[in-house]
Amino acid sequence: MDAVLDTLRSDSPDLPDIDEKTGRFISLAREVHRATEVVILEGPASLATVTERVAHASSDLSHIMRRMTENARAEDTTHRAEDTALATERERILYQAVKDFRLAARSAIGKAD
Repeated sequence: MDAVLDTLRSDSPDLPDIDEKTGRFISLAREVHRATEVVILEGPASLATVTERVAHASSDLSHIMRRMTENARAEDTTHRAEDTALATERERILYQAVKDFRLAARSAIGKAD
């Protein structure tokens, strides 16, 4: 995720590099969504909400990254500053959701920090 955003924030983004990194991120995001479904179906109910937050935050960041990639391909910098700020915010939300999930999961399995 960080590698994709760093590449997209560049003044002269390397499009093949962006495509490869974005494709990898999207693939990993899909794995997160599949894992989310497993946790929701098979895990304790206490993890459902935090798990859904991770999936939602991952999806939100994926959407903005795709838009940034499309704009980079089109050499459209009209919304670059806005999209960069939005990506930074979505990245922060995803990190927080993952942190909250880890805490909830540790609690659910009886482990404390």
